[in-house]
Formats: sequence, structure tokens, C-alpha cells
Amino acid sequence: MNVCDMKAGEEALVEEIALSDEVKERFRYLNVTAGAPLTLLKVSFFKKTYLIQARSAKIAIGREVAEGIKVCRK
Repeated sequence: MNVCDMKAGEEALVEEIALSDEVKERFRYLNVTAGAPLTLLKVSFFKKTYLIQARSAKIAIGREVAEGIKVCRK
């Protein structure tokens, strides 16, 4: 399951970030790593943008990035 499969308000744990090394590095700076709690706050109307909260960071990500973040439900 990835972030795109979640519903607004749903909580999950990050299993894996299957993206480029540059993107992984940026998420690591924000403390978004495997095992981190993640909440999907909001999804745009056409499901192109996702607003997530991981620990204390709120991050807006595009659909391609959201598909690369593998999660499991709590």
C-alpha cells in the first residue's frame, strides 16, 4: 500500500521510501524514514497533491512521490 491508497485522516507507518536517493535524502532531513508515523491530512480534488504529516513535519507532495512511499496501516 502507498500514500495514494490512504484516505484523509488515516494514519500509517512508513515501510519504505522507494524513490531516488535525492528524494530519500530530503525526507531523511525531515525525519521521514522507515518506521515513522505518517498521517494523510488532505488530498487535492484531482488527487495530484497530498498533504502529509510525518512526526512534526507537514509536507505537500505530488502523486509520483506519494506512490513511492510504501506504508502499512497501524
